[in-house]
Amino acid sequence: MIDLSVQPLDEKRILISGIPSVLAAMLRELPEILELRDSPDARARLHPNPTAGSDNINREWHQLADPELRHLFVSAGETVTRDLTALTADKENGDAWQVAFPIEHVPAWMNALNQARLILGEVHKIDEAEMNRTDFDPQSPKHMAALRVHLLGYLLHLFVELDSAHEPGKHI
Repeated sequence: MIDLSVQPLDEKRILISGIPSVLAAMLRELPEILELRDSPDARARLHPNPTAGSDNINREWHQLADPELRHLFVSAGETVTRDLTALTADKENGDAWQVAFPIEHVPAWMNALNQARLILGEVHKIDEAEMNRTDFDPQSPKHMAALRVHLLGYLLHLFVELDSAHEPGKHI
């Protein structure tokens, strides 16, 4: 059972606690995963064409939007990478881990977790069938990538729940 939780530590800080060792290892790999954002498959997923038809509109869109999107993606990854330097053993929760960081970093965490999931899905060609499989081979890079996508998605889900628990219209 996973006792993973994302909750305010105080008015200015968020705490992720109960991080299982396998997820802690995955979080430590996050910077390397995010570095794959410029691979052709990941780039196509992170920067899709806005239209199915017009090459001119798509080209113009990419010229205008891609540099800013990439800057936002890189910035979010850098923020999370810095925050992860504070990942420590959770002494109250067995062999689990924890990390605390400023509450204003929550959007960066959500961005970076989602980026990593999209990148892993594209780089490893994970489809819906892979995501729904019930057998698991820890020696398979594709199966391990699908596990990462699931676990990072669960952590992202906890951030979404935290944000939705606050007053309507007011985000963390």
